[in-house]
Amino acid sequence: MKPIRCVLQTAVLGTLVLSQAALAHGPVFDCYIEQDDWVKCEAGFTDGSSAAGRKIHVQDASGKVLLDGSVAADSTYGFKPPAGDYAVVFLGGDGHAVTIQSSDITR
Repeated sequence: MKPIRCVLQTAVLGTLVLSQAALAHGPVFDCYIEQDDWVKCEAGFTDGSSAAGRKIHVQDASGKVLLDGSVAADSTYGFKPPAGDYAVVFLGGDGHAVTIQSSDITR
């Protein structure tokens, strides 16, 4: 009986650990227009970890990269918005990319 019980306990523990790891690290990203008409974006992760140093791209409607930057130590990235439609892409790593369209960025 002990070997079966040990196997079941190990399986349950492994399932719990893996499910927590899968849910613990999602990207959080938002952009808004500040009073001086600059766009300010804030980035991070659901587990509270920093996004400092992660890449952010500002792209035109065809996907051409217009601005290439990184999240600052204070978890922000700011830029003067380009003319026309654009998208802001937060490259959070590990398949965590979030895109915000310019039409969704408000004051």
